[in-house]
Amino acid sequence: MGSKISGKYLKGVLMTCISAALFGVTPVLASDTYEMGSNALTLTFYRNLMAVPVLLILMAVRKIPFKLSRKEFWLIVGVGAGFRATTTFMLYASYDYIGIGTATTLHFLYPIFTALIAFFLFKERMGVKKCCALAAAAGGVACFAGGSGGGLAAMLPGLILALSSSITYSGYLTGMEHTALRDMNATKVSCYMGLSNAAAVLLINIPVRQIHFALPPKALLYTFIISICTSFVAFALLQLGIRELGATTASIFCLLEPLTSVLSGVVFLGEVFSVRKLLGCLLVLGAVVLVLLAGNGKKTDTGEKTVEKGNAE
Repeated sequence: MGSKISGKYLKGVLMTCISAALFGVTPVLASDTYEMGSNALTLTFYRNLMAVPVLLILMAVRKIPFKLSRKEFWLIVGVGAGFRATTTFMLYASYDYIGIGTATTLHFLYPIFTALIAFFLFKERMGVKKCCALAAAAGGVACFAGGSGGGLAAMLPGLILALSSSITYSGYLTGMEHTALRDMNATKVSCYMGLSNAAAVLLINIPVRQIHFALPPKALLYTFIISICTSFVAFALLQLGIRELGATTASIFCLLEPLTSVLSGVVFLGEVFSVRKLLGCLLVLGAVVLVLLAGNGKKTDTGEKTVEKGNAE
């Protein structure tokens, strides 16, 4: 009981929470761009691409080497395009079959898959508090779900796509922790991952032809703001948060994203804040508190066993 939460742990918590908040607020702007002719694939493409010139300038100013080793290149392509871009595409594609609320609920089960990957592949120990936090998080996310019409046969493709996006995102978080990407410069990773993700979306667009390259200036401005907030700031903060906390713990703090989205919808879009949504917020916050209590000064997710007095997890 006497153990203290380390400064590095709190730093990781703060960075991950700010990242989640930025990811959670930007859908408000995204909904405005949709009304101006944009769509999910267009936003995903520009969100990744628009941050690249800014990041290249930052790399030049900070004298960060532009060169990538062969290993770094394939890691960025594999983890970025293979997991992150695929996640976005499958999640947005699921909206054609099931409600956004249901799709989002299934997607935000990724902390559970992240924990399972860490447990089975990397033999990470799951304490009682963290298991309770995962259960609370799953219950909280379920409270944010919206209804979907149609029978099971019509919904099945959407259910599979949304659940698959949850699994691929957990793969992305795990890859960011357990590969050399973890120790690479965050600005450099953000830049090249944005470039590879934009290229992947272009390939996806070849058969579907859904990217609208000509958008009104206001839509482009909103998209640029989204790009800087997510592909630049939020992405870099998430990478640093994973470095300090590990993928499993960071993924639970990422659950502040749907909470922030709900609150942003209420404040900026006039959406109804129901009792169910309130319960979901409380459960997610409870999960965050449990993870904070479980992380008393320990490096929880990297396999390093640091036992402290009074910590009986």
